[in-house]
Amino acid sequence: PIDEPFEYLTFGGTFSRTFSLWIDRWEFFTTIAGIVLVPFTVMFVTIALVAAIWIVEEGEIPDFHPKHLPLVMFIFGLQFLVYSLATIIGSGAISLGVARMYVGQPATVMQCLKDAWVKKFTLISVSAIMGLAMLVGVVLVSIFIGIAVASPNGLTIFVAVITSLAVIAAGFYWYIGIVLTNPSIMIENLSGPVQGMKRSWELVAGSRCYLICGLFCLWLLNDLVSRLFHNLFVGGDTMDLLFSIVGILISVLPLVVYFPLHAILETVMYLNLRIGRESMNHAVLSGDLLRDASSASRSFRQDEYTPAATSMVDYRHVPLMDQEEPLVGSEMI
Repeated sequence: PIDEPFEYLTFGGTFSRTFSLWIDRWEFFTTIAGIVLVPFTVMFVTIALVAAIWIVEEGEIPDFHPKHLPLVMFIFGLQFLVYSLATIIGSGAISLGVARMYVGQPATVMQCLKDAWVKKFTLISVSAIMGLAMLVGVVLVSIFIGIAVASPNGLTIFVAVITSLAVIAAGFYWYIGIVLTNPSIMIENLSGPVQGMKRSWELVAGSRCYLICGLFCLWLLNDLVSRLFHNLFVGGDTMDLLFSIVGILISVLPLVVYFPLHAILETVMYLNLRIGRESMNHAVLSGDLLRDASSASRSFRQDEYTPAATSMVDYRHVPLMDQEEPLVGSEMI
């Protein structure tokens, strides 16, 4: 049936749909992941080459020491930044591809990447806003922790702990509220980052537990698999993990699977919430994707009015009838 994919999914059904989509079109998702992870891989290789020169000079891989902590923090921060920037377009392309698979439209790698590239400034703006918010939170927490370290007493330590917990809780609550921004922008063709965040916040309201559990379970699964590979091939040496060729491969290769699965899961949850809250079906999603393909369908000129065009009007937020004015017999004729 044409609306079979539009049945509301349980928590287990969400994961089943996510993995089914990845298995059915693994070549599509893996190709996108391979393309967008190239900058991330290049950065890794560059770090490995620099580290190799350093190791040759030292004669061995140095053991981890607290003095290496700033270098490790810098490397992880740089990895996060490059990974985020490199995967913005890929995440949008995967969201668009999943939506097209839902309605049976062809989803090709180059076309989805091309359509996502059109939204690059909006998607980058979303990531920039999120990064700026994280930076403000880190600076705020660092200030109070610095005060507590400089003047250690019961009050400053208490304030530092409470502030840290409050910032972390508020940041996490806000992040979950906007986690569906990218699918909203790509599928509904929203024009600005704030508009996309508002749409995500609207969908997520009342369903944060569903999103938290889904994203956490996928992250935990990836973390367990990564740790297994690290223990099998690398061991517990942090410097070996960061700078050896095997350590770099073990760090990069799981992302080829985790990155598309994460984007698929976000999109499936986004579509599932719309199905549950707005009774979205094949026709509604097809209309959204058609508007995404042509911005002209957002507004109809009088000389372009046709019966076919009216089928694309979004009636989801229009009540079917006025509940306070029941129909009478003469009005039903």
